[in-house]
Amino acid sequence: EVPPPPIGVPLPPGMVPPPPNLDGLSSPQRRQLSAEEKRIKLAMEVASDLDINPLRMFTPEKKMRRFHWEALDLDTKLLRDTVWEDIGQAEPIEEDVDFDRRLFESLFHERTKSSKGSRLKRDDTGDGEDNQQKKKKKRAEKKVTIELVESRRSYNVDITLSRFKLSYSEIVDAIVKMDESVLSLEGVQRIQSVFPSKEEIKLVSTYRGNPALLGHVEQFFLTMASIPGLRRRLRNFRFLLEFSQVAPKVEASLQSIITSSQSLTSGDPSEKLRFLLRVMLYCGLYLNSGTKKAFTYGFRLSSLRRFKSLRSTDRKTTLLHFIVQLVNQHHHLSLIPTESNPTPKGFFDDLQDMMKKSCRIEMGFIESEIKQISQSLSVFKVCVTEASKTNRPYPDKAKDFVKYAEERFNKISEDQATCHREFSEACQYFGEKEGAWEEFFETWFEFLSEYQRAEIDVARAIANERRMARRALEEKKRKEEKKQRRRRASEAAIRKTSTRIASSARAGRPGSNSDAPASAASKLASKLELEAFGSL
Repeated sequence: EVPPPPIGVPLPPGMVPPPPNLDGLSSPQRRQLSAEEKRIKLAMEVASDLDINPLRMFTPEKKMRRFHWEALDLDTKLLRDTVWEDIGQAEPIEEDVDFDRRLFESLFHERTKSSKGSRLKRDDTGDGEDNQQKKKKKRAEKKVTIELVESRRSYNVDITLSRFKLSYSEIVDAIVKMDESVLSLEGVQRIQSVFPSKEEIKLVSTYRGNPALLGHVEQFFLTMASIPGLRRRLRNFRFLLEFSQVAPKVEASLQSIITSSQSLTSGDPSEKLRFLLRVMLYCGLYLNSGTKKAFTYGFRLSSLRRFKSLRSTDRKTTLLHFIVQLVNQHHHLSLIPTESNPTPKGFFDDLQDMMKKSCRIEMGFIESEIKQISQSLSVFKVCVTEASKTNRPYPDKAKDFVKYAEERFNKISEDQATCHREFSEACQYFGEKEGAWEEFFETWFEFLSEYQRAEIDVARAIANERRMARRALEEKKRKEEKKQRRRRASEAAIRKTSTRIASSARAGRPGSNSDAPASAASKLASKLELEAFGSL
């Protein structure tokens, strides 16, 4: 048998502690040791399955404080392919970190009762007993609080209320007066999140004891329950604060849908679309000639994306690229940057931006926001009217808000009707069934994005062709210049040779026949000249 390691030294990796001696142990102690053996065995099995280092077991010299964490179960499936598996396969921490166990134990060991008693005994002046009596007296004098609310709920409410630097009565007063200088929208939302329910209000209202003994949360609930209808006032206060944020967003969304719908059916963008669809229809009919698919006067918008999918025979271009070339030639468009136009715009760039913005507006969300505004405004008006008959009427700003909100909501309702009408006309204009805004405009956005990419491809191809043509022209010019230089050099060489031969002939000996050398020189020069021109 291998003896256990000394105290304070960890067990070697892979070593299981020797079975304990069960003699003299009670039944609960035996069961505890048996359960510990099962856990050790399971830990070894998990380590073997995952090929990780076995659990490290330590025997500290002091009893350490307990850290109450939520440990993972010893389950191979739970630990596989996790960070814990990677950590288990790494080297022991001591290989990388200088871990001082004695220092760690001195910092985090559990304080024993004997150490407290020894301090009292070492106190020769008798202050230890006096301190003990003082603590008992303080505990007796400590204020007893009565908590009626469930502990978890009470904890969450207390955390939220701690963020306010206001008393509970000041919070109530700010709600009643709708004072946004005291309570912001965020503050109102927090109060709403912890506002007592009907059951909680009933719970604290039926308390017949001393209210001063109640806890903070119970006192807050009691304060909130002291004003009838405070929950509705708080909800109306939130609506008042949110209206200035929600209304502009709804109005902007409706205007975006109206503008996009009108752009598809009228104006310059619509004219461009009509021309494009005409070209596309022509190409489609031409391709489908001789088939039943050629007997049509148009196509569904869902077919727009198919123009990009149809590739040419040589697989070098698509039908959409071809159509883009036709459109550019007709409108004399080019996306190639120039000095006068360094950032040229595409044929549908403005329309694409509108479609991109509109396809992100969800029809259902806008409709629900408008409905929520209508309902909240109606409730607000009723509450203001009813409260005016009581001793706690709404402030004057609430009445002014009702008038302002009604006028603005009427404008939103008009925009909503216009939006539906324009969108319906746009769908009918293209022969489509009316559906959700985002789906309709997303179809256009995707197609116009493909069209823009095709424009860029065509512009790059044209720029590349121009660059190749320019290079070919420069190459031809360079070769011509080289040929001219060679011709001039040959002519100069011929002239120089002829001059040298003629000079030699004239410098002949005295008394010799001068006509013979001259004739020979002339023949030689003619021969050299013919050879030179022949080489050219």
